[in-house]
Amino acid sequence: MTTVRSETIKFTSVRSLPVLAGAAVLAAVATALLFLVSLPVTQGATAAELTPAEVLGVALLGLDAAALVLVVAAASFAGSEYATGLVQATHLLTPRRGRVLVAKAVVVTVVATGVAAVAAVLCVLVGTAFGGGFDLRPVAGSALTPVFQALVALAAATALRSTGGGVVAALVLIASPTVAGWIPGVDLLVPLLPTAALHGISGAEGGGALPGALSLLAWLGVLGSLALHRLRTRDV
Repeated sequence: MTTVRSETIKFTSVRSLPVLAGAAVLAAVATALLFLVSLPVTQGATAAELTPAEVLGVALLGLDAAALVLVVAAASFAGSEYATGLVQATHLLTPRRGRVLVAKAVVVTVVATGVAAVAAVLCVLVGTAFGGGFDLRPVAGSALTPVFQALVALAAATALRSTGGGVVAALVLIASPTVAGWIPGVDLLVPLLPTAALHGISGAEGGGALPGALSLLAWLGVLGSLALHRLRTRDV
């Protein structure tokens, strides 16, 4: 608990990180509103011409914008310590480096979950104003996206010892289904990627919630293990 408390203080004491958390909520709402208002241009139909479920789906796209902002926040949370050299003091005070990584993951999970929950509620309210309905499964599944992507950015920034590296790695993982779909043969790997798992949890694809959840846990386990290995085998 002491390590978690210490990492919480670090997160809140860096002014940009709480600001980014708040910005993630605003980005979600603004994106949901923008997509709904622009429906006549993007889909050739107004919100009134879509089903309530379709309107909800459009509104929940705002959570993708929240995920992008949280990716930057999580990567900065890990990478900034390497940039400033403060990581040396952290590891001197807490020699068990795995404990530090777990504490950072706990902080990022709590912050990202809180942001995602607030953003999801607001996006649903925006969708409702345009005639959208409510379905818990797609809402919960979409809210998992910011949390998962933030943890990916944290692990990548730790492994690469770079804020930029963490952001790029998370963005590559986000874009990987699209890129894989362009390459014959490689497109067979798309169902194994995190995006497919998130879609399965939200009901957007037929993969199912349980297999999707297990897939996400496997991805986090692999990425977390890689970050931990880098922490333990390389001096600061």
